[in-house]
Amino acid sequence: MMIKPKAVILMGPTASGKTHMAVKLATRIGGEIISADSRQVFRSMDIGTGKDLDEYGDVSYHLIDVVEAGEEFSVSDFQEMAWRVLLELKSRSVIPILCGGTGHYIKSLIEDYQFTHEKSDLEYTLQLEAKPLDYLYQKLKDLGLWENHHWESDSKRRMARAIEKKTRTQKSPSSFPSFSSTFDYHIFYTMPDRDELKARIKTRLIQRLNEGMIKETKELLARGLSHSRLERYGLEYKFLSRYIKGELSENQLIEKLAVEISRFAKRQMTFIRYMEKSGHNMIPIQHYDQLNERVDQWLRNGA
Repeated sequence: MMIKPKAVILMGPTASGKTHMAVKLATRIGGEIISADSRQVFRSMDIGTGKDLDEYGDVSYHLIDVVEAGEEFSVSDFQEMAWRVLLELKSRSVIPILCGGTGHYIKSLIEDYQFTHEKSDLEYTLQLEAKPLDYLYQKLKDLGLWENHHWESDSKRRMARAIEKKTRTQKSPSSFPSFSSTFDYHIFYTMPDRDELKARIKTRLIQRLNEGMIKETKELLARGLSHSRLERYGLEYKFLSRYIKGELSENQLIEKLAVEISRFAKRQMTFIRYMEKSGHNMIPIQHYDQLNERVDQWLRNGA
C-alpha cells in the first residue's frame, strides 16, 4: 500500500498564536506554510490583517500577498491556489502546514468542495479591448463592477477580462484530487483561555495602531480603494474607515474594535466546534510543546 504524504492543519481564533506555532513547527520539520486567511491574500493590507511577515524568518510561506487590495478573491480561488501549492510541495516531499483562521477555506479543501471554474472567451475579450475607455468604464458601472477596483489606472486588458468574466464565461467543474486520498493529515486547533485571549486581542490591537495601522488604511484609500469597499473587509478596516471619516473617536475605535475582534474569535471557535460535530477529528492544543509532541509522535509512528 502506498504511504500518503503528511499534511498538518492548524486552526484557531485570531491572536491565539497560530502563526508563531506554525513557524516553529515548520522550522523543526522542514515544512512550508500555506496561509488560510481570507484577508492576508491582499497586498498592502499588512498591519490590519496581522501578517507578521518578519516572524516567518527563513520559513517559506504561500498564499500571502497574491492579489491586489480591492480585487475579488473567493473560496474557489483559495482552493485552486492551495492545490497548486500542495501538489508542488508533495512533488518535493515537503510537509505542508495549512495555518489560518478562515475555517471555510480549510473546510473547502478537506471536504473536496466542487466549484465551477471559468473558461475565457478570448475573441470577446479582444473585441472589448478594442473599445474606447469610456465604453469600458460605462460597461463596468452597468455591471456593478466599478466599486470593486481602481479601474481608471488599470489596463484595458484587465477591464475587458473583468467584463467578460461577468457576462460571457463558460463553466466547467473543478478537477482537484480528493484531499483525504492524497494526504494523511491531522487537524490541530489552538484553545486559549477566553479571558487571556481577550487581553491579547486588545494588546495586539494597540500594538498595531502604534505600528501604523491608521496610516496603512489611509494609504489604501489614497490609492483608490473606496470606504465602502474597505469596510467589506470587516473588523479592523471597517472601524478604521469609520474613524477616518470622523464617525468614531480614537477611544471608541479601540474599545469597539476590541469587542468586535473578540466576537469574531468566538465565531471562529464556534466554527471549529461545528467541524468537530460534523465528524472531523479535531485535536486541541494550548501551547507549542503540545503541538510539537503530537506531530512528532505522528511522524514517527504514523498515529
